[in-house]
Amino acid sequence: MKFIFKHNEKLDSLVDYVKSKLNKIEAILLNGELGAGKTTFTAALAKSLNESKQIVSPTFNTILVYDKIVHIDAYKLKGDLFAFEDYFEDKLVIVEWSDLIKHNFKKYLKINVYFDQDQNHVFEIVEEIL
Repeated sequence: MKFIFKHNEKLDSLVDYVKSKLNKIEAILLNGELGAGKTTFTAALAKSLNESKQIVSPTFNTILVYDKIVHIDAYKLKGDLFAFEDYFEDKLVIVEWSDLIKHNFKKYLKINVYFDQDQNHVFEIVEEIL
């Protein structure tokens, strides 16, 4: 399933779709090009979940823990997420660059994020393990 958005277009349809799956998943695994919209999507989803804090890229911190989500940038990680698992309880885990690490999530959405030939932001749900 693909969701395509023009630059600066709200991601409402994607956010609504993902929210409809939240009671069935423990993580969202994001992969894609730099600047394609991984953190923008995370911020839009968190806002729709009434997250009280502003979502920023976890690039320099590797992990940012919020009230409702745990946001991880796995770009520089090796191995798995074991060291972070204590933070996961009762929170949705969102992992950017998830293809670079191993994970133990049993129920998740995997979304590839990229630009199409017209520079639209494409969010393609490539795996739903519910």
